Amino acid sequence: MSDALPRLTVSVQDSDVVVSGDIDAHTCPDLTAVLEPLPGDGDVRVDTSSVGFMDSSGLRVLISAHQAAEASGRRLVIDRPSSPVIRLIEVSGLSDHLHVEGNE
Repeated sequence: MSDALPRLTVSVQDSDVVVSGDIDAHTCPDLTAVLEPLPGDGDVRVDTSSVGFMDSSGLRVLISAHQAAEASGRRLVIDRPSSPVIRLIEVSGLSDHLHVEGNE
């Protein structure tokens, strides 16, 4: 088989999640598996600086995790979003609702 399909790598250490690759309908279950339930204690930081593509299914996973964090008195922070991630957040009108840090 070819490696032509989008790939996603997710690593977790305590409450820090590092995501790289593409987040789409095929790969978002991998991200969901890490964020449900939320890892660690306190704020959850999701580093998306190495995400090359994200569609609405990936955004849905982040929104769901954001809501779970808020419900438990925590915050989900989208840390250092790549251009595709920040563009999707802005186009969707969620810039003022999601916690985004480290964007330029």
